[in-house]
Amino acid sequence: MIRKIFRKLKHIALIPLKILSKPIYATEWYKGFFVGADGETYPDNNWYRKHEERNFDLINLGSSGGKWAFDYSGFNIKAMNWAQQPQTLLEDFNLLRNYHSILRKGGIVLITIMPFTGLNKTTGFRDAMKYLKIDAHEPIQSIEIKKAQLYTQCPILMGKPAIKAIIKHWLGKKSIESIKKKTDLESNPMTQNQLEQDAKRWVEGWKKQFAIGDFEAPLTETNQKGRDYRIKLMRELIDFCTERTYKPVYVIPPVTKHLSQYYTPKFEETYIYGFLKSVDRSILLLDYSKDESLQKDDLYFNSFFLNKKGRKIFTERVLQDLITLN
Repeated sequence: MIRKIFRKLKHIALIPLKILSKPIYATEWYKGFFVGADGETYPDNNWYRKHEERNFDLINLGSSGGKWAFDYSGFNIKAMNWAQQPQTLLEDFNLLRNYHSILRKGGIVLITIMPFTGLNKTTGFRDAMKYLKIDAHEPIQSIEIKKAQLYTQCPILMGKPAIKAIIKHWLGKKSIESIKKKTDLESNPMTQNQLEQDAKRWVEGWKKQFAIGDFEAPLTETNQKGRDYRIKLMRELIDFCTERTYKPVYVIPPVTKHLSQYYTPKFEETYIYGFLKSVDRSILLLDYSKDESLQKDDLYFNSFFLNKKGRKIFTERVLQDLITLN
């Protein structure tokens, strides 16, 4: 009885916040928090209402690198890109657990491996909020899920950013316009100096994010704990695939030489190959990190991510190699 009263009071208290939040729902800023709201990104119930396709050949998982690496449009394959910017390995696994039935027997699961896939990252309510517009049997990210649900209903609680978003919307300005343009770029807009600076920013950002002083040094105690967690999680993900006859495949996408110059042999062993060895699962590895034909600047829109032309070339290469090596 007391719980019922409490829920009712809570509902009443949220009414004014929801009313104040209504104008925010239409802003690009608010929409930008969510993935899959269009019902086209993941095969949830909304997707099934509009599509008759079944028995897909391939899906790929991953974070930013996977999002900007693959584009299956125009190829004779039934495939989906489930990578997001950003996306943790746990979120990858939860997406797979929710939607794997779209795959045919023997379907391929590409696991995008980035420099720090083997380290764990801190997540918060915005990571949980990101997936709240898709229909999932289980939460894709459960960290601070109640706060995420509250802020999804009442974005006015975010304060100044929400107010600014309303003003921009009323003035006709789109906050995510520049992000949308990236999907259409077919050349690299950066100069050589800008590419060098961009690569440096990525490296400095990673060092700050994971509290790394020296890429040549052994893992810190905190990062080793994160590594242990990721090893266990990757094993579970791969075993989930093989138990259901899916074929998991590691894919290491290329980057420009401006960025790869920081990937020393010691760095790669500590953060990439050492992690995969520790997972100790015998699956195919497609490693394009040293393929010079895929490192040309004009295939990227910065020092790290492939542009539209680059994605097409890379996707075709991966699909060909899967046929050859499988």
